[in-house]
Amino acid sequence: MKSMSQRCLILCEKEQEMERLTSNKPVADMMPMIELAHNSCYIDEKHNARYRDYEQDIDSRELVRKLVKDMCDEDLSYMSDERFDQYMAEMLSVGVSDTIGLLAVFYRNLWAMAELREKLKEYEDLEGQRRLVKLPCKVGDNIYIVKRYGVEEAHVIGISEADDVDCFCFKVYIDPDCYEIVALEEFEDEWFLTESEAEAKLKAERIERWRK
Repeated sequence: MKSMSQRCLILCEKEQEMERLTSNKPVADMMPMIELAHNSCYIDEKHNARYRDYEQDIDSRELVRKLVKDMCDEDLSYMSDERFDQYMAEMLSVGVSDTIGLLAVFYRNLWAMAELREKLKEYEDLEGQRRLVKLPCKVGDNIYIVKRYGVEEAHVIGISEADDVDCFCFKVYIDPDCYEIVALEEFEDEWFLTESEAEAKLKAERIERWRK
């Protein structure tokens, strides 16, 4: 019997893996230009957004305070972090035609990109460790079962990790009085997401049996 990690590996290998965008490299100097573009904003250990390039690695608030000073001749260093965030949110209403409004949008995008990068990195790390399970369907979907006599439609009513089998399983109803438990690895073999795929599989099986 295959282990859970082996089952997850089989499932992930059936999908074309996307090229990794986030990086675990600690400094910008180690990154090519495109890699740096995807990792220029990040969250530090104090949960603050930071910006980095080949010349600097700086807190996002500090960076925007400097830009406001240089471009708008306005000193915001006296503001607390909370007041600065509030002020920049207020300046979003000014619009990008004004420099302070443009910097407010820039600041918003810095922390938004940093949070998105961290969330994507979490998923990419799991995928790299073969711990990311890509389920073929969700609760509420209809799936199609290939039987010797034809194709049956079933309704997915639950997804869980099985107690007695080392895999994820799907509880599906064929009719109100009959349900079956389907192992994850049975998808693309006996269970399909579309009726046309199931019919094609049934046809292929019948041809194979006829040839024998």
